[in-house]
Amino acid sequence: MPPTALLLALLAAPHVAPCAEDPDKVKVCVVTILATDKDAKIDPKLTDLAREVQKVEPKLTGFRLANSACKSLAVGDKDDFELVADQTAAVTVEHGADNDNRVQLKVTPPMMGAITYETACGKFLPVVTSYRTKAGEVVIIAVRVQPCNGK
Repeated sequence: MPPTALLLALLAAPHVAPCAEDPDKVKVCVVTILATDKDAKIDPKLTDLAREVQKVEPKLTGFRLANSACKSLAVGDKDDFELVADQTAAVTVEHGADNDNRVQLKVTPPMMGAITYETACGKFLPVVTSYRTKAGEVVIIAVRVQPCNGK
């Protein structure tokens, strides 16, 4: 795997539990996925993600959900999301949903610098990190904001 992380467009999203309703906050969900080249088992919820990742990282053949968490954050708030093996990803809400229902986030995955981007509500942005677990699995995080503008 190259030392730099790869950002991929995700066609379908893993399922996570919804966050509590609060109209003044942005609901941020982070899903931790572990990928390996040691087996070909793919969690059915990750089939589309696996296909997209494999276009860039064909050696990764097995994908499983490690965990997921949702937090409601106010604009300007930053919080850490637990991933695996004492690793965290920091997420800051830079601005709430605009007229196009897009939210700006700053995400800092393990072993990487901050990534600032705008995202459509309800869409996951996966980030393939350079971090590997003791078992050699690659940590992938997928970040989503949902719902926005009261939808």
